[in-house]
Amino acid sequence: MAKTTNLLSDIQIKRWIAKGESVAKSDGDGLTFTLSKSGTAAWVLRYRTGGRRKELTLGNYPDLGLASAREKARAHRVAIDEGRDPAAEKQEQKTRAMAAWTMRELVADYREKCLTETSLASGTIKYRGYDLDDVVLPRLGSREVQRVTTTDIVSVLIDIKRTWTITRRVKTTLSQLFDHAIALRIVSANPCTGIKMNALKGARPPIRKRVMLSEDELRKLLPDIEIIGMENALAFRILLATCVRTCELVKAKKADIDLKRGVWWVPDENVKTRTGFLVPLTPTVVGWFRELIELSGGSEYLLPARQERRRRNKGGDTHTVETTLWAAIQRAFNRKEIEIRKFTPHDTRSTAKGHLRNMGISREISEVALNHVLKGMEAVYDVREEIPERREALEKWANFIVACEKGEPSPTPASNVVPFRPAA
Repeated sequence: MAKTTNLLSDIQIKRWIAKGESVAKSDGDGLTFTLSKSGTAAWVLRYRTGGRRKELTLGNYPDLGLASAREKARAHRVAIDEGRDPAAEKQEQKTRAMAAWTMRELVADYREKCLTETSLASGTIKYRGYDLDDVVLPRLGSREVQRVTTTDIVSVLIDIKRTWTITRRVKTTLSQLFDHAIALRIVSANPCTGIKMNALKGARPPIRKRVMLSEDELRKLLPDIEIIGMENALAFRILLATCVRTCELVKAKKADIDLKRGVWWVPDENVKTRTGFLVPLTPTVVGWFRELIELSGGSEYLLPARQERRRRNKGGDTHTVETTLWAAIQRAFNRKEIEIRKFTPHDTRSTAKGHLRNMGISREISEVALNHVLKGMEAVYDVREEIPERREALEKWANFIVACEKGEPSPTPASNVVPFRPAA
């Protein structure tokens, strides 16, 4: 008995699409028109091979019209009658095509899927982009991914003649790129595995030790902090008092700041760990925020860009750059207007950490104050946004900062460390 075919018409298909309901309608002999809830219309050929039911997507409608879909389906049925499996052949062709990818194609796919602000901080995306554009593509862009060896990677890392830290960063970028290739089944092993930095560049240089500004240094610095500019001074005080990272403050939007409740929400995309968090604002800090908001004018940002060129390059309203505060502090040091040890904006975090501990604040709460990722079961079960202990700790810290700035006695209670006494 002959199989019934050509059951559908273009008029029917257009009616189904207009209604917008999901459908699966057979044209006969396995050719099926499908329409998803999202509105994607496609042709699917359903068949059996080796006793198993298989499906092969032929193309989307209207790119592939009814007549063309029938023609394509007939050609695949001939292959099926010959004992071939069109779906398996299509996957094999796809695998072969990907196996022949060049590094340039791999980089493009990696950028699209992995270098996104939903998964990485903007700074990380920027530096990964530098490594890809300045190192990987010029040296390996035309090479087939499968032909890149460990020797090639070592040669690249040596030839770029960068510092120990930058070389390690490039190695990390390459390693992540090849992990992506493994996930795509282009290669089965990562050629970066086993490459040791000490063999390439020697021992790691000493890491710059973070600075903890002492109480005496804070008492010298804070009364005259406005020498770096009013907005910069307010930003520095807030940075010091809230323990946030510079990038988190620079990108702050006024819509995320609730001065009545005394809270500031730092969204996921502004956080190094990609997990947003709530910063409690003590009354003192609320006052500093209010001053910055007044200075910001009509911008949606707490610290708007100060140069017209930056606003123009960004297409309008935007925030100031992350290095603005650092540059202002450096200029003050160069003018010899700051007479304490050199420090950077990031040292506000180590300064806060040290003084919080000296105040008797527990290690756990001081870590929470700096928004460090908790480990173990504490991270699993403590999911609070508003943490009263954090607010209390930051209130003590803000009072200490104000006392240093105004030259008043420290309100901080004595440390709970009990000194040993010699035996009688």
